[in-house]
Amino acid sequence: MAKDKCPECPPKGAPAWMVTYGDMMTLLLTFFVLIVSFSQTEIIKFKAAIASVQEGLGFMPQHAGVLPDIKLEQNVEKAQIVQEMIEELSESLGQTETMEMVEVYTTPTGVQIVISDPLLFESGRADLRDRFKTILDEVSRIIAPMEFSDIRVEGHTDNVPINTTFFPSNWELSAARALAVTKYMAFEGGVDPAKLSAIGYGEYRPRDTNETAEGRARNRRVEIFLEHASEEETNF
Repeated sequence: MAKDKCPECPPKGAPAWMVTYGDMMTLLLTFFVLIVSFSQTEIIKFKAAIASVQEGLGFMPQHAGVLPDIKLEQNVEKAQIVQEMIEELSESLGQTETMEMVEVYTTPTGVQIVISDPLLFESGRADLRDRFKTILDEVSRIIAPMEFSDIRVEGHTDNVPINTTFFPSNWELSAARALAVTKYMAFEGGVDPAKLSAIGYGEYRPRDTNETAEGRARNRRVEIFLEHASEEETNF
């Protein structure tokens, strides 16, 4: 005599609701993948968003100072100002196909703009290329009316040795490039010269490896720091 079925044994196969649920999840995934495939990520906004997340987690951009007691309302106002700057840069530089050359970060005392590309300067020279001037025109136009107390331009090079009459080392080259940017922003971009300063770090503060051409290109850069004079006067 065959044994009766155990009333406690579940039926074979997946429950009907699970099949429907799985179909719904698959359709949603396909939908979002389709949306992403049709979208274009704005690099400067993406990098800024990543930087904001890093700052929130305690990973500050390189060379940024530490300001432990920033008030919440200051952070909100700071983020709003930076976001407006990012949007302006995205809109203006996106039209010139140079947006990927510019990175914008927040720092505890202001904003950091990094401009890096192998075509910013002629090799071994400090003359600004037209492509670089286009970027500086837009950056200057945006920051000129902003109330920063100090605008510091830093020049950086890769570690390829140089020894010419004008530039005995990469220190002189990086300082000359920073000064060229500073003078252009002051006399062509309308930025207040009293707020500007220039400094050269040579090859000694790389942001990438010097073992590859891509890494050396990232190390050849200009960084612009927009800051307030002191932490007590910070109005962000």
